[in-house]
Amino acid sequence: MMSFFFVCLALGCIAGFLAGLFGIGGGMIIVPTLVYILPMVGIPDHLLMSVALGTSFATIVVTGFSSAQRHHKLGNVMWREIKLLAPVIMLTTFISGLFIGQLDKTVSSKIFACLVIYLAIKMALSIKPKETLKKLTALSAVIGGILIGIASSAAGIGGGGFIVPFLNSRGIEMKKAIGSSALCGMLLGLSGMLSFIIGGWNAKNMPDFSIGYVYLPALFGITLTSFFTSKIGATLTTKLPVKTLKKAFSLLLIAIAIDMFLK
Repeated sequence: MMSFFFVCLALGCIAGFLAGLFGIGGGMIIVPTLVYILPMVGIPDHLLMSVALGTSFATIVVTGFSSAQRHHKLGNVMWREIKLLAPVIMLTTFISGLFIGQLDKTVSSKIFACLVIYLAIKMALSIKPKETLKKLTALSAVIGGILIGIASSAAGIGGGGFIVPFLNSRGIEMKKAIGSSALCGMLLGLSGMLSFIIGGWNAKNMPDFSIGYVYLPALFGITLTSFFTSKIGATLTTKLPVKTLKKAFSLLLIAIAIDMFLK
């Protein structure tokens, strides 16, 4: 148990640092790593992906709260614009999580791998949304929220890679799109966590210190360090060659995703 906890501390250091440095969701690192290390504590093979996703969502709640609070103080959260988008994302994530948590590991891991490859390629090429005069209407908020919720629940991420470009493409400036995404991501994480807790409530062969599909020692270990290292990563964005490092990191993500897909 102690060796597993120390690995989670290290994972939190890395995931938090990369999230702060690149502005990505730590779930892209946390989920595949947990899939590899959870067998150390006796998580059965067919539950690995469900526990990894559920635990990843729980970490988003903790780390996302700090980010959302900071953006709120800076005035970067567009409350009026996301008053419909956020609830739709939460509801869709909750419903999708109940479904995805019951999928076979091979299926859910392949879905996750495809989404990570998409986000990694987008990161490597620095693809930005095209400038458009489209506005954030009620219909676009509902459709966008549904698609974002489904994708995020399958990847165990806060959805920033989907929410930010969606809001930006609807006429919201990037700084406020990121701030609004931080709040939506925290609420998404809360919804996803509850979904995987309920979905795994009666799951058999789960080890002690588990609540549904959320494994508490992993949650505490990861958030204990990621909370601090995310700030370090954010501070170093002006001192390190982030664009070059981002491309190298995206290649690593693609390799990890391909490995998960093939297995």
